[in-house]
Amino acid sequence: MLLTIREASRLIGRTPATVRRYIRSGRLKAEKEIGKFGEEYKIRREDLQALGFSTDGELPARIPHPVPAMRDTAPQEVMVPVSLYNELLLKHEQILVQYGMIRAGGQKLFEYKAVAEARDDELKQADDRYQALRSRALKEIQFLRKHLREAEIEVEERNIEITLLQEKLKRLEAAAAHAATAGSFDKSIVDIRQKEHEIAQIEAGAPKTAPQFDPAGEWLQRLSTGTDDADNDH
Repeated sequence: MLLTIREASRLIGRTPATVRRYIRSGRLKAEKEIGKFGEEYKIRREDLQALGFSTDGELPARIPHPVPAMRDTAPQEVMVPVSLYNELLLKHEQILVQYGMIRAGGQKLFEYKAVAEARDDELKQADDRYQALRSRALKEIQFLRKHLREAEIEVEERNIEITLLQEKLKRLEAAAAHAATAGSFDKSIVDIRQKEHEIAQIEAGAPKTAPQFDPAGEWLQRLSTGTDDADNDH
């Protein structure tokens, strides 16, 4: 008795896709026959047993389909081609697999969405912290720039004061040097005039008394005019 792929899969407890794979790989022999919907594979029990499968199971029952009752006719049993049934079952299995993959992908998508939302919240918080730090840094920079400018102005003013004090110190040093020179010259003149008067008094036999004269007045005036007494010309 020849079996369809679906019947063989039921007997050996494998899926129709596995039976088809056995046929395509050459491990299981099968013959092609023309059916109602095209070519169908037919498998012998002996070939299944040759692969080590047990064929003691029962074949799947036929699926009856109700048809509308007709007058003066008895109800008829409609048969579904096994190949069509197998193809529908295979499509159903494929749809279930795809549905499972889509469902798993949807769950992953929800997980990724939750992770993305969490990362987005973290990014917003980090941006808020960055903006706060940036605003604080700008205020500190403006504050430091202001104080730096004030310090530069103060340094310039101190440099100007130092320059003025240095110039004033130079003038004071020059004045002190000039005053020291003038004082030494006046003292020398006073000493010379004192000696001249002492000598004049000794020569005249007059008593030795301290003369009253202007050391820097009359004598300097006579020196500048070039006139002097012959008795005091030394």
